[in-house]
Amino acid sequence: MAKRTTTGESILGNAPRIRTTRSAKAPVKKPIDPAIPGKLALRGRIVTMDGSGRTLNDGCIYIEGGVIREIKKASAMPPAGFSARDAISTGGTIFPGLIELHNHLPYNILRLWNIPRAFTNRGQWGAHPDYGLRVSGPMKVIGGSADLMPAVVRYVEAKCLISGVTSSQGIALFSNSGSARYYRGIVRNVEQTSEHDLPEALTRVADVEATSIASFHARLKKSTCLLLHLAEGIDKTARKHFLGLEKPDGTWAIEQSLAGIHCAALHREDFVRLAAKKASMVWSPLSNLLLYGDTAHIEEARAANLNICLGSDWAPTGSKNVLGEIKVASIWAAAKGIALSAQDIVEMVTMNPARALRWDAELGSLEVGKKADLVVIGVSTGGLHQTLINATEADIRLVVINGIPRHGEKSLMAALGFSGERLTLHGKVYVLNLAQESSDPAVAALSLRQSKRLLSGGLGDLGRVAMMSERASLKEIRAMAAGAAPQRWFLALDDLSQTGQELRPRAGFRDTMTGPSLALARAPKPSELPSLTLDPIAVVSDDHYISALKNQSVLPDVVANKLGAFYR
Repeated sequence: MAKRTTTGESILGNAPRIRTTRSAKAPVKKPIDPAIPGKLALRGRIVTMDGSGRTLNDGCIYIEGGVIREIKKASAMPPAGFSARDAISTGGTIFPGLIELHNHLPYNILRLWNIPRAFTNRGQWGAHPDYGLRVSGPMKVIGGSADLMPAVVRYVEAKCLISGVTSSQGIALFSNSGSARYYRGIVRNVEQTSEHDLPEALTRVADVEATSIASFHARLKKSTCLLLHLAEGIDKTARKHFLGLEKPDGTWAIEQSLAGIHCAALHREDFVRLAAKKASMVWSPLSNLLLYGDTAHIEEARAANLNICLGSDWAPTGSKNVLGEIKVASIWAAAKGIALSAQDIVEMVTMNPARALRWDAELGSLEVGKKADLVVIGVSTGGLHQTLINATEADIRLVVINGIPRHGEKSLMAALGFSGERLTLHGKVYVLNLAQESSDPAVAALSLRQSKRLLSGGLGDLGRVAMMSERASLKEIRAMAAGAAPQRWFLALDDLSQTGQELRPRAGFRDTMTGPSLALARAPKPSELPSLTLDPIAVVSDDHYISALKNQSVLPDVVANKLGAFYR
């Protein structure tokens, strides 16, 4: 294979797309990026997750043009155009790429928040003074810094990649002119795919739809997937957010396109109602357990045959990445006596989210004709699905998106003909291939190392960053008065900023709000902001993460103790 040297770094913004040509032997499908995916032949133990239970203890996946061409036993004759010498041994177990349907990515620069007390619904903790000091205040400062925003994008996407995530929620921006867009990077963005065979999910509800249940329901019927925070908490107030979906005529604004995030306050009959419409839910157990001491009644959701997915939520009150979240799901199920197998849990980050997004014809499993998104765990023996649950970031040997290796152990990436920025995890040297021709220039100019340095400096001196942003705002006000204000972009930080399209909408249906209060703690003054430390990129790189979990007063002891055992 010809050597490919990749020195650039990338996150694609709204740059023009470049069309590519594909081999006539492969299906013609629009790629995630303009790079021309070549041929790959990867050998290892293959867990297809195709619904039939098919696995190959020693198989080979043949990839061409970003698409899976064949999956065969390693001893079988390679397909036309490939030879036996093309196969590269991964020395591990190959799974579909992980799809995470709930993650507030920009916040993943922050370390775990020390939850001050148990809460019962989402409307409570946002107003806590310590949350303002350590989460919302710092993020508002970082989110308004033109110098730090690109570093945030670079860092949090790399954090996804090293944990095997190939699709996630995106990073949204809004501007002083009222326009909005998404950063679209190497990791697939479920809200902005730019691929005709991957329909885009909605995560924000426009103001007009948040005031009319008829308009909301009409949009839901036209959508393929709407990811909506639903019943976020454990009390009656949280459940009322779900009950607000009942229409005046007694019918419900629920469709197959609805994917409710959290659903922790739902009752058995609520899960039945969702399942009857073939809706989905996204479970974030660690975040729920840290904030509320309890989580969704997953046994009742499963009894209703509801499609269940997993999401790590965000670093301040959840898992550092989805690898941690699948461990927590396993621990909690065992502790509560819930019949949840390792295969069930792996389905929650592969085939189930693909089904919720209506991507299951293209992703979520390893099958001929599907897009070549996959992750390789460096273990080739033992329980099939448990291999992924047991894995840490240091166990991931390779991550491939659209047939292009994007992260992997140095030796394997070299064998595949790829190079890039080096990263050390738990004593192992990895390579991040972040090159992309049409990358956003501000992000492409930054290496992961530079991003870490910038974010560490910014979080360590938030007062200085805040004052610089205030000066920029004053210049903007003066320019506006003169009628010449330049466009200025900000990170859209969910419910911290009124952007006209909220991630946690407060739709007023039947005098019942379907989302939590947007009331926040008083914004701290620059001089009051503490010096913070950048969240390490991986659990295996964080000497304090498990001890910080054990010090959380609300989290059930069994979770932190058993989670720590995975990372010894």
